[in-house]
Amino acid sequence: MEESQTDWLRQYMRDRMAALGAANSTEGILLPFPHSPKINPGAAALELVHQVAELIQDIDNSAAEKQARAESLVSKAIEKLKLAQDQVDAANAKSISLEAEVRKISDQFESELKAAESVIERTKSRIAAAEAELSAANHRAKTAEERALAAESALKRIEQTLRTKVLERKYGQSAERAA
Repeated sequence: MEESQTDWLRQYMRDRMAALGAANSTEGILLPFPHSPKINPGAAALELVHQVAELIQDIDNSAAEKQARAESLVSKAIEKLKLAQDQVDAANAKSISLEAEVRKISDQFESELKAAESVIERTKSRIAAAEAELSAANHRAKTAEERALAAESALKRIEQTLRTKVLERKYGQSAERAA
């Protein structure tokens, strides 16, 4: 990383010098011209080294700040992702729990439905048997009623015959006595 900063610094200095040469201006020069009689060349070099060191320090500080911000953002993003994952896991667990409960209720419903269908079938069978018994009972009752009517008719005939015979005897004996 230091090598890339050094390359950047070299390029910066080249660009700066080229810009100054093209503009033919003395503004923005970090160091006085070497031909200036007042400044010692060693001091100028030392000043340049100090400026470069400050520039490197500023670059390092800026990079450290950016690194810290990036790490903070990454840390926050990781925390949010963990929270989201926990929520997804909780939702999945709830979904699995609900699915199990739905299956349980569905199985219970199916069992109760089968039991109800069985009761309905037994009830239908009992109703059919009761209807058959009712039909047979109605037939027996009709037959019994017919027999009772026939017996009553026969009894009336017998009673009539007996009356007739009793009366004939009674009147037949009275007529014989009178004669």
